[in-house]
Amino acid sequence: MKIRLFTAFLGFFALSQTLFGAEITVPHLDLVSQGKMENGDFTIASSLEAEIAISGGYKYGFSLGLGAEISDLGKALSYGRFNFIAGYDETDLNDRFNNMAVISIRSIEATVREVFNLPLEISFFIGHNDKLGSGDEFQEYFGSEPIGTAVRGFFYYPDGLNEDPFFRFNGAMHSIMGTGLAVKGIFGNLIPALYIYHDLSFQDDPLKGGSYAPGHYSADIKLLANGENAKFEVFLGGTYATSDDFIFRGGALAWFGSGAISFLMQAGITSYEFGSSMKIDNCYFLMEPRLRFDKFGVNLTFFYHPVYFMNKVIFNDAGTDTAKGNADINLRVFYGNINKSAFEAGLETLINLEMEKSENAKLRISPFISTVTTGLRWDFALRFNPLFFQEDEKSLLEGFIGIRTSY
Repeated sequence: MKIRLFTAFLGFFALSQTLFGAEITVPHLDLVSQGKMENGDFTIASSLEAEIAISGGYKYGFSLGLGAEISDLGKALSYGRFNFIAGYDETDLNDRFNNMAVISIRSIEATVREVFNLPLEISFFIGHNDKLGSGDEFQEYFGSEPIGTAVRGFFYYPDGLNEDPFFRFNGAMHSIMGTGLAVKGIFGNLIPALYIYHDLSFQDDPLKGGSYAPGHYSADIKLLANGENAKFEVFLGGTYATSDDFIFRGGALAWFGSGAISFLMQAGITSYEFGSSMKIDNCYFLMEPRLRFDKFGVNLTFFYHPVYFMNKVIFNDAGTDTAKGNADINLRVFYGNINKSAFEAGLETLINLEMEKSENAKLRISPFISTVTTGLRWDFALRFNPLFFQEDEKSLLEGFIGIRTSY
């Protein structure tokens, strides 16, 4: 017994020394609290998506990523106070299982830098890895201002993309998730990358909740090209399944900026199975012209949602079938500059269209104020839903508070 206690003490001491020498950061935090009327009662629901990175810094090249994705934080915390009891029906169990306040391992990565004294990095990774087609890496590698669309995350999609609570849009056209190798080159304003991995993002029977689907092997290539007035990110990839299916994907992001005008476009095929018919459901398209005057700005975003996205199917709001022909049009008129003066205020108008069911269109008008404190961005908004005026079960007016990382 004494030997076990001494061994445990040594293990804890070694781990604590390792952690004291490590860097602990929060690369991503997205927390939103939403207040609205539901069935005659005022409710507040909170959603959380967070990443915690423990790394040895540039010298050691190892990182461990922890994360939490909770669509209803209040419900998860409430459930945590009570034990399972006999008599729970399947609906209650599913709701409790889908709303758990859990921090889990998100990624593990070990990196060798300057291989053979060349500007190359080779990484072995397990879990979530890089995003493709988001434009976020231009800020990381080249120190540019954010160029990716701001129409992402819980603040714009608090109930998930197309009200699928298990699909959180992060601004990317695809994301790497699996076990494999990544090779990157750092060549000035050009950064090519290659990913070869056992893909862990596929599911069997997604309409029934999904189950782990092994036997999918993927490869993706990506290129970042950075310029002062133009930036490009292109990627091409595919997945081979042991069932002899082959799935293709590819896309491009382009940003152009000069003076008061800039323009962002993302376009591509998120998933196409060879031998099947090509449909618009397989396509991703986002276009965002931006005007920036002295202290005022205007952004107009058009975003067509693909049905097959990130190797999964986006369901309709009933969760019983795939969502088809969904598009958002968002107009943002604002005063200030969040990246320079740490303050913005203005008005947003978002229209959500369902091409097959025009009667399901949604209109949202939102005055907002945003500010930045040390490392955090705070967003406050009131959202008026005029098309819900005759629908008792939906809220005409909603209040939002959002907190996210801002570096």
